[in-house]
Amino acid sequence: MLQSWPGIVHGGCLVALVDAAAARLGRALGPRRLEGRLTSSVPVETALDLAVERSDGAVALSIRQAGQTLTSGGVEALSRDSESAPSAWRGGSGGFPLPMSEQCLACGADNPLGLQVSLAFDDEGVWARLVPREPWRAGGDRLHPALAPVILDEVAWWLGALVMKEGGLTNRLAVALHEPEAPFEGALVAAGRFADVTPIDRKRTFWRTQCALSTASGAPIATAAIVFRGGADYSERQIPYFKSRTPAGIFRRMFPAYA
Repeated sequence: MLQSWPGIVHGGCLVALVDAAAARLGRALGPRRLEGRLTSSVPVETALDLAVERSDGAVALSIRQAGQTLTSGGVEALSRDSESAPSAWRGGSGGFPLPMSEQCLACGADNPLGLQVSLAFDDEGVWARLVPREPWRAGGDRLHPALAPVILDEVAWWLGALVMKEGGLTNRLAVALHEPEAPFEGALVAAGRFADVTPIDRKRTFWRTQCALSTASGAPIATAAIVFRGGADYSERQIPYFKSRTPAGIFRRMFPAYA
C-alpha cells in the first residue's frame, strides 16, 4: 500500500516515514523542513534497519539493508523567513489527464490507503485538485503530515518526466511544511510549472522541480524542490506501462519519441 512502482516504496512516503520517525524521537511539532536522498530503491516487504543521529534540534536518519544505505534524510525546524514564497500558480482550468495506476500510494485507484488522486497537465504545468480521503485526515479538518510530501512528489515526478520526455525516478526531496497544523476547508491544490523545472547537471539527466500545496483559498501549506532523474533506461521499463493507460493523442503530447 506504500508503493509507487510495484514492490518499491513511494519517494514521498519515504520522506514522510522519516518525519514520522523523527516525531517518535521527540522532534517538535510545527513548521519544518523534510529532506531525503534516495540512493537505491527501497523494498516494501523486507525488514530494514534505521540509524539515527541528533544534533542542534535536527534529526537525521538513514534506512539501511544489510549495511547498505538505501535512503537518508532529516527533519529540522523551519523558520518562517527561511524559505522563498510559494508559487501563486494553482493549475489550469482544463488540461489533459495523466494516467493513473492501480496500487500507487498517490494515484492508485485501487489502493485503499492511497490518495487515489488524478493529475492533469497542460502547456504550463502539472496539477492535482483533491479533497483528502479519511486516511489522510488527522482530527477531521487537519491533514495527515504525510499528505504533502506524497502529493508533491507525484506532481514533481510528472513535471520532470514531461519536461525531459522520459521515464525516471525521484532522486532528492526537500519539502517545507509551512502550516502543517492549520485546518483546511474544501479541495486542496498541488501544482508546479514547467518554467520552474531546471537541469542541474551538464548531461541534463537531473532536473530540479518546484511545486506547492495550498488550500482552496490559496493559503500555502507546503512547498517542495524535488530532483527528478530520468533517462532511456527508465523509459524502457515505464513508458509501455503509461502507453497502455493513455489515449494515443495525449500520450503523443507526453512522450512523442515513444508514440
